[in-house]
Amino acid sequence: MKRFLILVLLLFSHNTSFAIEDCGCEHHHHLETAVEVKDGSLLNIKDCIAIGLKNSPVIKEYAHRLEIAKSNVGVAKSAYFPEFGVGAGYRQEFNSNKEEFIRNYRELPSVGVRLNKMIWDFGKTTANIKMEEFLKIAAEYEFLDIVCQTVFSIKTYYYNLLKAKSEYEIQKTSYDMQTAIVKEIQNLVKSGAKNNADLINAKVAQLKVKAQLNIAENNYKNAIEELNNAIYLENAPKYHIYETQTFMYIPKNQTVFKNVKYVNKSRVTKDDTIFQHPKYSYKQAVEIAYKNSPDIKALVATRNSFEQALIYIKRSYYPEMNAGVGYDFLNTNKFDNNGLSVAVSIDSSINAMKQKYDVKGAVAQLNLAETEIETFKENLYFTVRKCLNTVETTKKNIPVAKEKMNESAEYFDITYYNYKNNLMNQLELEDARNVYIRSLYDYTKAQFDYNIALIKLEMAMHEHIIDYHDDAEHAADFHEGDENSTLSKLIRCNKKHKP
Repeated sequence: MKRFLILVLLLFSHNTSFAIEDCGCEHHHHLETAVEVKDGSLLNIKDCIAIGLKNSPVIKEYAHRLEIAKSNVGVAKSAYFPEFGVGAGYRQEFNSNKEEFIRNYRELPSVGVRLNKMIWDFGKTTANIKMEEFLKIAAEYEFLDIVCQTVFSIKTYYYNLLKAKSEYEIQKTSYDMQTAIVKEIQNLVKSGAKNNADLINAKVAQLKVKAQLNIAENNYKNAIEELNNAIYLENAPKYHIYETQTFMYIPKNQTVFKNVKYVNKSRVTKDDTIFQHPKYSYKQAVEIAYKNSPDIKALVATRNSFEQALIYIKRSYYPEMNAGVGYDFLNTNKFDNNGLSVAVSIDSSINAMKQKYDVKGAVAQLNLAETEIETFKENLYFTVRKCLNTVETTKKNIPVAKEKMNESAEYFDITYYNYKNNLMNQLELEDARNVYIRSLYDYTKAQFDYNIALIKLEMAMHEHIIDYHDDAEHAADFHEGDENSTLSKLIRCNKKHKP
C-alpha cells in the first residue's frame, strides 16, 4: 500500500520525544533528530503525527489483537503436534476375603509414560489452520487501517486548530477595527461632524464584537484540546503549530487603520514534503482505492476464512486417525512388570441434524461476506468520485475567496472615507466592516475546506497525497516489544529518496 504510514513511531516508548534513523541520505528528516514537546515548542504536522502514532492506545490495542490472531494460528497448527503425558500412582487395598484375595494388596509405584499424535483427520485441521491464517491476515489489514485512520484524524484536528487560530486572529482584528472606529467617531462627535447616535451604535457594535471574540478564543482553546486528544498528549505544554503548504493564510489588510493588521507569527518551515494537487481521473482514483483499501483486503480475508470454516464443517464427520506409544511400570507386593504399548485408532461420529444446519449456516455466512465485499466496493466507488468532486470544487473556491477578500478590504477603505465625508452613514460603515471580516473568515474556510477535502480523498483512496511516509518509516528501528518484527514485515520501503 503505497505511502502508507504504518510503521508506528516509537509505539512502546515512554516519553514524548522521538528519534529518526540516520539512513545515510541527506534528507533532513533522515538525519538523527529529536523532537521534544515543551513550553514554546513549534510543531509541524509531521511532529504531531509522530507523537500521535507513538502515544495512541488504539493502535496498541490493534497491535495486541494482531498478536492474538497470530497466536490462534499457532493453536490451530498445534493439532498436528504430539501430546506427551506422564503419570505415577500409588494404590493399596485391605481385603476381608483372605481366601480369594490377598489381605493387603499394593501397587507401589505405578508409572506410565504416553506419547500420542493425531496422524490425519482428512483435512479438518488443515481447513482450521487456513481459516485462522486468513483471520490473521484480516487482523493485519485492520491494524494498517487503524494506523492510517489515526494519521487522518490527527491531520484533520491539526487543520482544525489552524482554522480556529486564524479565526481568533481575525476576530481580534475585528475588535481592534471596531475600537478604532469608536475612537474616530468620538473625535467626530466632539468636532460636531457626527451626532451621538452614531457613537452609541458603534459602542454597541463594539460590545457585540467583544462577545464574538470571546467565543473565538474559546473555540481556539478547544481546538488545542482536540489536537492534544488526537495525539494523546496529556498535561501538554503550551506549544504552537506551523501553517502548511496548503494552509498559508495571508489576508489582505485594509489600509485606513495602519496599526490594525493580521499578524501571522508561524510561517511554514522549509522542508521537502511532496505535494501536488491531485489530478486523478475517476477511473484512476477508484482503481487506486480498490487496490489500497485495507477494508476490502480485510473483508476478502474474512470471506476466505468463512470459506475454510465451511470446508471444516463439511469435514467434521470425517474420521480421525491417531497413534500412540506408551511405557508402563507396575510394582506390586506380588510381582512387578514393565511393558511397551503401541496403538492406532480411527474414530468418527456425526449428528446428521446438527451437520445439516451447521453447513446451512456456514453457507449463509459465506454469502453474507461476499455481499459485504460487493456493498463496500459499490459505496467506495461513489465515495471516491464524490471526494474528487469536492477537492476540485474547494480548490476553485480558494482564488474566489481571495479575490472577495481583496475587494472587501478596498470596499471598507472606500466606505470609511465616504463616512468621514458624510457620504455614507454609520450603519453602512458597520456593514462594510462586517463584509470585510466575513471575507477573511471565508478565505480561511476556503483553505480549510480544501485541506479537509484532500484528507477525505486520502481516506477514501488510502493514498497519502501529501507524503509524510519517510518520517514514519525511517523510525522503525525504535520500536520495542515483540510487535516490532511483525510490523516491520508488513511494509517495505521501496521509495527512491532524492539525493
